Amino acid sequence: MLALARALHVSWAPLERLPASILQRMAATTTAAATSSSAASGADSINGINGQADRSSSSFTPGPPGSTLSGSHSTGVADLHEPPMWQQQQHQQQEAHTPEQDDFVSRRQQLLAATLKHVPQLGWAGGAAAAAAASELGLSPAAAGMLGSDAQTVQHFVAICNRRLDRELAGMQQLLSAMEPRQRLRTALQLRLCMLEPVIQTWPQALALLAQPEAAPRSLQLAFDLADSIWHAAGDTSTDATWYSKRALLTGVYVGAELFMLNDASPGFADTWAALDRGLEGVVEAEGAVEGAGSFASSLGDAAAMALTQLSSMLRRPM
Repeated sequence: MLALARALHVSWAPLERLPASILQRMAATTTAAATSSSAASGADSINGINGQADRSSSSFTPGPPGSTLSGSHSTGVADLHEPPMWQQQQHQQQEAHTPEQDDFVSRRQQLLAATLKHVPQLGWAGGAAAAAAASELGLSPAAAGMLGSDAQTVQHFVAICNRRLDRELAGMQQLLSAMEPRQRLRTALQLRLCMLEPVIQTWPQALALLAQPEAAPRSLQLAFDLADSIWHAAGDTSTDATWYSKRALLTGVYVGAELFMLNDASPGFADTWAALDRGLEGVVEAEGAVEGAGSFASSLGDAAAMALTQLSSMLRRPM
């Protein structure tokens, strides 16, 4: 029992209350997970109890399809018309829910939808919007805890927007195929940015929550997932170093346009779309191949510097 507790990184005292059959199953699962982990260097850290990837503390490194640096650990090149294997595995894990989990997810989605209606007036911080939503749905005030922390509430919203974009882009493949690469990227980025319009007045507060140290890893993963989905929908088939550069640059462009949008008072966010076009000029240049490490570092540095400058200015404002 003590060995099992050490393997699971938990105190052994609560394990004493579990039936022997469950302890044996946990021990077998933990042993199998440890054996698999030692055989696959760099694999995602897997929780031996529920089999879900520990996304906050894993050593997962994203990479192109078939790359040994990607989460798929594939030895061959994956079908370039399919999503990356690591993304497919995440979707499979997310879909493997019990009926109880499905019910919880459904209720949480209802609560989040109701919460978003109160965010423009009550903001993201303090849990006021979630509490108002729970009351509106006839739930206990404690039900607001289903959304987690304020930062997690924002992350739920970001994840939903990303999935919504995936669905919209999937239904636009014929239209996208007739566009130039730059126009495909612009269309996808503009669709995603427009999803912020209903909450744009409170979005500076949301960004401040996403930038909190405990929320930053998940926030960065969501940003990377967005860039990867957009490039995939745009028909990207790169498997070399440009796979990384494209996603890094596109993330910088999105963040820059997102921050520009916060202060844009032009009709229909016209100035934001102009800024988006300027940012995409550098990204399209990286579509073929990176001509040199210096040019990539310069382009990425410029995008990062612009984003960090605007973000720092925004975070100094009172929420």
